[in-house]
Amino acid sequence: MSVPPKSLYVHIPFCERKCHYCAFNSYAGAPDATIDRYVETLLLELGTLGSDLALETIYVGGGTPTALTGSQLDRLLGAIDVARSGPEPEWTVEMNPGTADRDRLAALLSSGVNRISMGVQSLDPVRLKRLGRIHTPEDVTTTVSTLHDAGFGNVNLDLIYGQPDQSLSQWLDDVSAIIALEPEHLSLYAQQYEEGTVYTRARDLGKLGECADEVVLEMFHAARDRLSEAGYELYEISNFARPGRQSRHNLNYWRNEPYYGIGAGAYACVDDERRLNEPDPTRYVDRIADEGHAVVERESLGSVETYVETLASGLRTKEGVDLDGLRARTGFDPRQLHGEHLDRLATEGLAAVHDGHLTLTLAGLWILDTVMEPFLDGLPRDTAACA
Repeated sequence: MSVPPKSLYVHIPFCERKCHYCAFNSYAGAPDATIDRYVETLLLELGTLGSDLALETIYVGGGTPTALTGSQLDRLLGAIDVARSGPEPEWTVEMNPGTADRDRLAALLSSGVNRISMGVQSLDPVRLKRLGRIHTPEDVTTTVSTLHDAGFGNVNLDLIYGQPDQSLSQWLDDVSAIIALEPEHLSLYAQQYEEGTVYTRARDLGKLGECADEVVLEMFHAARDRLSEAGYELYEISNFARPGRQSRHNLNYWRNEPYYGIGAGAYACVDDERRLNEPDPTRYVDRIADEGHAVVERESLGSVETYVETLASGLRTKEGVDLDGLRARTGFDPRQLHGEHLDRLATEGLAAVHDGHLTLTLAGLWILDTVMEPFLDGLPRDTAACA
């Protein structure tokens, strides 16, 4: 039986310039009229969800949400605030360094936004230019200070490691510099080479020197050690937080719970079904106007899919997977279906079961795909529920 989502994701697909590594659904240089029409359409789609949304988390991502003007942000965030009910949610908005101007901050604060996530990626000016970022290290420092002074007590900063030709010492310089800014949360992502990006084309032409896997792993462990000393806890393979500052919205994803998603290219998991909206912003607007929705793909999520996806996402986290909860939700229990695999993982120091929770060690986390493969064996073909 499905349960109502308690999380909402809102996608803003616009940005000032497309970064060289970015494969997200984002578009640079959209005219103001296009963005205005898009925001109005978001409000229409929001209205289809109902007027009394018991939301515990809200996440406005992109693209760059602060590509919107202060008035556009105010209209969008105000409508979300009106539609929700219940106690104050964790409410995150993504922001680029250098965009924390007075109008935008006023729109964020007046609507109840209480968490900011900012894509820093590096504090080395040469690397920022190579990444295609438009901010400077000074923009990062100034923006974080401005956010804290304005009353935002929950700021996340993103960094990328394993960048082309990056050394361990250069990476740790970034980590130390970011710790000095005292964010409440840090997301550290290994460099990815996605199809169709400037980075991938340059790598394939031999213009970028890809970081060796063993160096990337060394960077991860070194960063973890330094962040642990500074009071940050690794609670998911890419995420560190001070006590009590874990991302509740992302934990909802990692627990494979249902969520609403609105906007071009947004996913949703509602009523035992995963849905994908039209990615192109113009066609998204037209679909909402013509059909009342923009869904272009639907996938029924049965108990088998839920079992596998809950394991795959939950094992990324320190809390792991509640095995009794998984059995109650799907009818499947890895202790019965995959007992030999669990024993092997424990013997090899890759996983453990404590108090009914299956968790991976750091060694297990790093080879999650390999760990997951045997969990796919012996499962029936089935269709049932997403939550």
